[in-house]
Amino acid sequence: MAEPAPSSDAAIRDLLARGDAYRRAGDVRAATSFFQAALRQAAQAGSLPRDLLEPLQSAQAHVRQAGADYQAHLERAVADAGAGPRFDEAIDILFGRRDIFHQQPSAFYFPGLPQRQFYEREEFAWVGALEAETAAIGAELRALLDGGASFVPYVEAEADRPPQDFHGMQDDPSWGAYYLWKDGSPVADNAARCPRTVAALEKVPMSRIGSRTPSVLFSLLQPGAHIPPHHGMLNSRLICHLPLIAPPGCWLRVGNETREWEEGKLLIFDDSIEHEAMNPTAELRVILLFDIWRPELSEAERRGVSAVFEAIDGYGKAPVSA
Repeated sequence: MAEPAPSSDAAIRDLLARGDAYRRAGDVRAATSFFQAALRQAAQAGSLPRDLLEPLQSAQAHVRQAGADYQAHLERAVADAGAGPRFDEAIDILFGRRDIFHQQPSAFYFPGLPQRQFYEREEFAWVGALEAETAAIGAELRALLDGGASFVPYVEAEADRPPQDFHGMQDDPSWGAYYLWKDGSPVADNAARCPRTVAALEKVPMSRIGSRTPSVLFSLLQPGAHIPPHHGMLNSRLICHLPLIAPPGCWLRVGNETREWEEGKLLIFDDSIEHEAMNPTAELRVILLFDIWRPELSEAERRGVSAVFEAIDGYGKAPVSA
């Protein structure tokens, strides 16, 4: 005949007693394991006898201290490893200082691509030449601003689609756009006003995805504007920001890393990973925004991605009248 299962109180007392025995013997890891088990059972038990409260509080204090000691032990062990930023991020994730974020594109997922939040400027041969044109591009931007150029809301309502509020930002001018390329085609009048900008982008490997990209625009954030966390439509491209007016304190978070814009220094990131942006200052923030192919994709894969979106965008449209 099977032995009856011990009561919840008895099981907790047994775990606490075994934890205390290992603590007295100096085996911190074993003691911690039994104390953690006792605390889990106590959390599920509901009401407990009063004489268990103090031993449970002692067990909880032991677990907290053991966790802090363990973290300090590991950090001492790896302090001189010099393994680089990715290793540092891994340690932050291990200790719960950062969360894990993955690509979650809203429209199309291309498998097998690295889960990287930011790419570094030094990885791309064309970056230096583009950054060298920052002053000329910035001059064209300021001429637009001084001339009262019309920036449209980045999130605009579409007459042939139901409203999509996008966190309350639809038709909100605090996130504004002045397009040089839109939906894969140049915006001729706008581009003509920015010849140095257009010329500077000629050697950039911009993505060409059906009628979706390239997309090139001056992106404006008004003072106090916040772009809420969101995901881009696909993970086969990267988004580039060339900061032109970048007050200190304006920031972009991608996944678990936050960077500030610095005038003339590109930020390159995967927008299929959750990201958000904020201008907490009293000044405008303006960047040149454009997209490029992910460098890991072959030419054949790029053609395939473009073909998918050409087919998507060509399906079910009303015929164009003569």
